[in-house]
Parts: sequence; C-alpha cells; structure tokens
Amino acid sequence: MKRLFLIAILSFVFAFTAFSKNEFSITYVDGFLRIQTRISQLTFNTREGVLNEMALTMETYNKVYGYGEDGFDLLLNGEKIAPDKVLVNNQDVSSFEGKTEILKENEGVEIDFHYGQTIKRITIPYGPYYEISIELLGEIPEGLTLSLPRLADFNPNNNTDRVNETGKVFTSYYQKTVALAIWSIERGQTSFRLDGSKYVNQLPISSDGVRVNGYVGPAKKLTFIQAVFPEEYVWLSRTVNSYPKASSWYDPLFYLLVYLMDWLYNLTKNYGWALILYTIIVRLALFPLTFSQTKSMITRKKLEKDTEYIKIMKIQDNQKKQKELMDFYKKNKASPAAGCLPTLLQLPIFLLLYAVIRYESELFAFGPTFFFWQDLSIGGFKENILIVIISFVINFFNTLITSSDTKQAKQGLLMAGIFPFLFITLATGLQIYWVAQSVIQWIITLLLFKKSGVQGISMKEFFLSFKK
Repeated sequence: MKRLFLIAILSFVFAFTAFSKNEFSITYVDGFLRIQTRISQLTFNTREGVLNEMALTMETYNKVYGYGEDGFDLLLNGEKIAPDKVLVNNQDVSSFEGKTEILKENEGVEIDFHYGQTIKRITIPYGPYYEISIELLGEIPEGLTLSLPRLADFNPNNNTDRVNETGKVFTSYYQKTVALAIWSIERGQTSFRLDGSKYVNQLPISSDGVRVNGYVGPAKKLTFIQAVFPEEYVWLSRTVNSYPKASSWYDPLFYLLVYLMDWLYNLTKNYGWALILYTIIVRLALFPLTFSQTKSMITRKKLEKDTEYIKIMKIQDNQKKQKELMDFYKKNKASPAAGCLPTLLQLPIFLLLYAVIRYESELFAFGPTFFFWQDLSIGGFKENILIVIISFVINFFNTLITSSDTKQAKQGLLMAGIFPFLFITLATGLQIYWVAQSVIQWIITLLLFKKSGVQGISMKEFFLSFKK
C-alpha cells in the first residue's frame, strides 16, 4: 500500500512539472500586430507599416525601442508612405483580428507590407539570437529611403551611432537599457552615411532593392552577436566594448566559461547534460578549496570529542569561553577561520558561474527537452518543485553527515528546507546547476568523512529526537 502511495505521489509530481515552453505567438487587434517570441516582444502599426515598440522579455520586461520616425519607415522623396496591404506568413493580417495564434515549433514570422508593386518584408526568425531582417523587393521607385530603428535619440554631443569604414554596418546603443541595435547590409547598392549626422540610419534604396540583417538585443551578448555577424565580429566586438556599461573587467574569464558551456552543448546536444558536465568540471577545478574546507571541518569535529573541548563548552561566561576555545584551537592547529577562507574564495567564482548560466538563458529557451523539462529558461513552482525536493533530500543527508548532534541537524535542515524554496522562481537551468553541485559536494563530504572515521548522526537518531 505504501509503495502504491509513493508511486502515485511521484507520478503526480512528474506530471505537474512536465510543462511546455514559452510560446511564439501572433496577436492582432485594431491595426496593431504583436509578435511574442520567447525572448522579445515586437509591436507593429500595420496601418502605417512601422515598428511601434520593442521589448526584451527574457528575464524582465525591458522596453528598448519606442517609435521615433525610424521604425522601418519608407520615405518617397522625403515623404512617409503607408502600405495598402499587409500579409503575415502569407495570410492577410485581418485574418488574425481579435485572436492569438500560437506558431508551430521552428516557425518564424514573415510580414509583407505591400506598397503597390513594392514589398517591404520583415522577418523574425525562430531562434535565440535576437535576429530581425528587412528586405525590399519588387519595383523600387526612384527616391525611396528606408529608415532603420535607432535605440537612442540622436544627440550630436553624446552620439552612440557607429558606422564601420565600409559603410555597411550601423550600430545604435542605449546605455539606460544596455541594449544594442546592429544593422548590416547584406545585399544592395547602398551604404550608411559616414558623416555622423542624424540621417545616418536612413538608407537610400537603389533599383535592385536591399536586404539588411539585424540584431536588437542585450549589448553584452557577444557570442550571440558573433553567431549573427561572424564576418563583422572583430569590428563589432571593439565597438561594443567602447560603449559605457557594455563590458566588464572580468569579461576574459567570463567568456572563457561561456565558450566552455557552448562547447559542452555541442558535445552533448542538450543543455541539461551540458550543465551537469559543466558543474563537474568546475567542481574538479575547485576541488583543492573544497578539500581544504572539508578537512578543516573534519578536524574540528574530531576535536569536539576531546575532554578539554567538552569542558570549555560548559563555561557559562561567553567571553571567557571564546578566549579558551580560540586557545584550544590554536594549540591543536585547527583555526575555525580555516574553513571559512575557502568558502570566501569560492563565492566570487560561484557568482561568475551563476552569471554564465543566466547569460545562456536564451539558448536554454530554444534547446531540446531534458527529461520532463521542455524549457530550461522557465522558472516557477510548477517547473522546479521536483528539483527543489531533490535538493532538499540531498541537503538533508549532507546535514546528517556534518552534524554533531540532533539539535545542530535540525537547524541545518531548517536552512536546507527554506533555502531552495526561496529561489524556486529561478530558471530550471540554474536549479539543475545547483542540484548537480550539491550532489558533488555531498559525495566529497561523505567520502572524506568516512575516510577520516568521523561520523555524524543517523536517520534513526534524527527522527527519534522528535519523540523526546
């Protein structure tokens, strides 16, 4: 009966955690078309044929663009023109009126704005790299100009516009949102102005049309920018690093770890397994610190059985107790601070690793399923409750190993139970990393404590303590 009950509970938990990915959808209401991807949200004014607003939505809603006469506007002899027909994935935009359509896996969005015999095609591909492209096809009238989105208002005294020496790549940066727009001319007899004026983002279109590839996303995603613009990456990386707040002093080490994560994904073809291997490699690199910390803990545990230690702990005067306790540790060459130093040294490293995993969140969103989790970028109770339970069980056993008595075990277990729930909303990828490193820490602790002959308390002792 107990076994059936356990199976039922586990089945419920597994079913409860098996949820789908963030959806890629199209919504159309009263002339405004909203494209919701897993990483961003774009709103188009279909009556005017322009991009009205864009926000990055991977972690929080971060509006990076608002219309300012530069939302892919078409100008004919200096006058803005409006489309006479709009198609979305080859369907008239009116067919989407008042509803939300969920797109199929790997299906992007293609919007065709028709201006008589001229077509302005905007493509938002399915993928993690914040890509967007625009193409002008058909008959191109003389005097036609395309205005590309600029993230920051033009300011001649503080201009963030950059154009490369060939005039084929244009960037715009907004420090407040740390967002970057990159536009690269792939096809067409045209170029961006090199005069630094407010008209830099306006492209004159020749009769053969134009195709421009774009990136509108976080400025700090250099590996994403490299994936979208491999040929222009050298110039782009230098440009990004010239913008304020777009780079950090620790970037060389940070990107080394990012490339390690990407290499592990290419090896395993799954971000779940890549995260586990990543954790193992990092923990092996940090093993000397972990070993030092655990050995220090074992030494103190052994000394707790010493009669002199027991005698000191019975002293009522706290000041006198602390002084004699420090003298006792010093005499036995076991400083309490010896176990704290490795922890302090590991803290900045773990913060850096945490940043790397957050950096990869967009890739998690488009990665393959890992067991029950279809999207490792999603957090929340439904997605992470199973991992939290696993984390609690691991921490429970680790607490029993390292505790000297049941009181200490209860205190440790309280923290072990509360801590995972505090961060249950974090991305599942981060939770997998945390559980993997907890398992490794538990194995190291178990082996070293067993080898040293130091024992904690048993499960029986722990549960019997509640009857007292």
